[in-house]
Amino acid sequence: MTQPQAELFDLYRAGLKTAADLMKASLEGAERLQNQQLVAIRSATDQSSKWASELGAAKSIDELLALQTRIAGAQFERAISYWGELVQITTENQRKAISQVQEQQSRWLSDNKSA
Repeated sequence: MTQPQAELFDLYRAGLKTAADLMKASLEGAERLQNQQLVAIRSATDQSSKWASELGAAKSIDELLALQTRIAGAQFERAISYWGELVQITTENQRKAISQVQEQQSRWLSDNKSA
């Protein structure tokens, strides 16, 4: 293989490796997101059952309104927490993808400098 062909082959191979690494990082990120969603759903289901019991035990309109206020606050807090975690996971996924591309570039450049 001539020098330009070898360099092109190395570049192509490095590109495929980078693509495979990015796919792996993307799938791992999707798995983390799905796990986070599952935890949020389970937590919401448990909390919903608890609130249903409390609503059934309320004896006055004042108790119902107080419970409704508490439920609304808890749901808002849960939503903010969920979205914060979602942003954190997405940011981490992007950081990992960028890091992998940079590592692959560095490896390819150092391999070609020494060649």
